[in-house]
Amino acid sequence: MFPRNVLESQQFEPASVASRTAAGCWKLATGRALSLRPRTHGVLQIAQGQVWLTVSGSLADRPGVPEDHVLRAGEQLVIAPGQHVVMEAWDSSGAAEAVAFRWDRVAMAPTAQPRGLAACDWECGVVQPLRELVRALGQGGRAVGAALVDVVGAGGRFAVGLARFALHRIAAPLQRKPV
Repeated sequence: MFPRNVLESQQFEPASVASRTAAGCWKLATGRALSLRPRTHGVLQIAQGQVWLTVSGSLADRPGVPEDHVLRAGEQLVIAPGQHVVMEAWDSSGAAEAVAFRWDRVAMAPTAQPRGLAACDWECGVVQPLRELVRALGQGGRAVGAALVDVVGAGGRFAVGLARFALHRIAAPLQRKPV
């Protein structure tokens, strides 16, 4: 199998949707790898967790030589067009946690700060956690609903069993009486 296909099959779902823009906030689950091949300059910033990056591609001083980087929360790396980045959640203790990161395209020189950083901070810090909270509350609501259905079913079985027990206790002495 061609290595690019392997990496693409390991990507998390939102990045594989071709019609969606890649800029914004993303999560990378533990044990998953992500391959980035930007067409424009961009800044990769880690918001939560720690990643191991392998960067290869068209670097002016070392073309085609891969470089490894470890980025922690708050750190960032400028990625040039044509470079290939493979990243995965990583922790030296072996207990890697999910990683939240932001990818911003930079239309200006790669050393300059991207525009709309406050909007991206709002997206990563408020909007994305709010979406996750709503999703978690929905899943919790479904779990509570399923538990209620189970409780009602168990209550019905209990009532039927209690009625059978009572009928058995009442009917048994009546059948033993001599006529």
